[in-house]
Amino acid sequence: MGGFIPENILDEILDKCDIAEVISSYIPLKRAGRNYKALCPFHHEKTPSFIVNPEKGIFHCFGCNAGGNAFSFIMKYERIEFPEAVKMLAKKTGVVLPERGPRGPAGAPSVTDDIYRAHEAAASYFGGVLASPAGGRAREYLAKRGIKDETVKEFRLGLAAASWDGLLARLRSAGFKAELIAKTGLVIPRSDRSGHYDRFRNRLIFPIFNHRGRIIAFAGRVLDDSTPKYMNSPETQIYNKGRTLFGLNFSKREIGDKDAAVIVEGYTDLMALSQNGIRNVIASCGTALTQDQIRLLRRYTRNVIMVYDSDQAGEMATLRGLDLLLAEDMRVGIVRLPAGLDPDDFIRRHGAEGFNELLARPAGLLEYKLDLLRSVHGSKGAEAKTSIAGEMLRTIAKVNNAVLKSEYLKRLAESLDVDEEGLRIELAKFKKERTPEYASAGLLRAGDNAAPPEAEKILISLMMEDNGFIISVRQKLAPREFGSEFTRSIVESIYKINDESRPVDCSALMNRLNIDGLDNFLSEMAVANSVLTDKRKNLEDCVLWIKRENLKRDLSELRGRIKSAQLARDNGRLKDLVTRYGTLVKQLSGAPGHLTQGPGQ
Repeated sequence: MGGFIPENILDEILDKCDIAEVISSYIPLKRAGRNYKALCPFHHEKTPSFIVNPEKGIFHCFGCNAGGNAFSFIMKYERIEFPEAVKMLAKKTGVVLPERGPRGPAGAPSVTDDIYRAHEAAASYFGGVLASPAGGRAREYLAKRGIKDETVKEFRLGLAAASWDGLLARLRSAGFKAELIAKTGLVIPRSDRSGHYDRFRNRLIFPIFNHRGRIIAFAGRVLDDSTPKYMNSPETQIYNKGRTLFGLNFSKREIGDKDAAVIVEGYTDLMALSQNGIRNVIASCGTALTQDQIRLLRRYTRNVIMVYDSDQAGEMATLRGLDLLLAEDMRVGIVRLPAGLDPDDFIRRHGAEGFNELLARPAGLLEYKLDLLRSVHGSKGAEAKTSIAGEMLRTIAKVNNAVLKSEYLKRLAESLDVDEEGLRIELAKFKKERTPEYASAGLLRAGDNAAPPEAEKILISLMMEDNGFIISVRQKLAPREFGSEFTRSIVESIYKINDESRPVDCSALMNRLNIDGLDNFLSEMAVANSVLTDKRKNLEDCVLWIKRENLKRDLSELRGRIKSAQLARDNGRLKDLVTRYGTLVKQLSGAPGHLTQGPGQ
């Protein structure tokens, strides 16, 4: 499907665009839990059956079976081909498309893919050093901080050795060329230009993942009093700090389930909450939130609770992020921790129950910002009131709800003891930025496609929902054992993407495969929200069902070959075929004949 456009570029475009925002520029959407609903633009209907799932980046209509990702929607709605749809969304998201030129060998990995692989190799190296005798001090530090072994494993923590070229030597031995290693940001050029040395040395290592679960950078923390305390990877082809939220790959499902995200400042804060059962957490890593980060988070929820240390730096970081959150229609609450405590300290003293009590009663945005501004400007005198009012009106101007905006103005006027009408006049001076919208166009009807067997659909759905199932399925079934060319192609791609250590999801398959009906098929499974009560049991039953169907087909084929051998009086071949037939009959008699559950049970 991607043509000459590299998969990593397609992934970047989809990562940066909110499918709900794209589609809402064409048709009105209404929130329905974690999804959005609408009347389908591709067929006439009176009851909404068109579903948009921002978390998975797909849409599907249960009336006409149209479905896919943001590219698919633009193609259908605008009646344009894939390259044109990519150009439209690239322009909207600010992604620069590569110039079309000579292509390398088919299937050859791109530089970006190699950088991903180098980061994966680096994470394995760092993990090995932490687990070795040389990692004793770092393991003691983690234990002292209360970080459990299972948390170390989940977040793939590691240790950079004290040597100058330990990682560099490992990457070279793994076959990575010097030119490629230099592009990873994991090494620094020597001043005399004689080579490179490791960026991270003698530091506890925190891998930084993108929201799809791929390692894109690292952060290193010292274990003593040396400076700087933290060192991060520089921005590279795969890492942009302003577009990355630490921990989102681990927490996005819980954020969607709870329809709320808790934002903390640091890596260990997030891990401390996560291992205590508070899983809907992301970390801003000490910086103000960017618009790209907020738009990424908005795919999963519009409710945010910000938790920061009660120090001036932490609170000012909170303040800088508030206006952007409001501009993106996020609902914001603030938790102020007792003086001297960070989330890690607090939960170790008061446990998850105490922390959940704080989350249950966050301060309102208006009250929080007013208190903070008073601490900076004071609360008396015309000059102080003018400064506070200016900052507050800048925030209130971002609020879209007219009733809430009016209520904020009233409360601000009462708090500052100023005229409310005067605030309204000043508020009118703030012009709200608007985002460009697409122009409407014609419609395209989606075609119908035959569904594959239910067992094959369940297996593909399970592998996409939890990539951990891919190994289990692969050990039992080769792609050729799936019943149709359609499902075989999907399974082959799932296995290949998994071999590349890339996450397997709808967009990855849509970008790689160009098969009629694929987008509709995948989007239907993704938004159907079918829940199997025992996924492992269903996996085993589906595998056995497929093997049984293959045995039936093999027996049918053998019967035809046996009849041909009888007519030809070829007794030698006949004897061999009958023996094989008997073996298959025995295998078939031992295979279960049905699934214990269907989809959605």
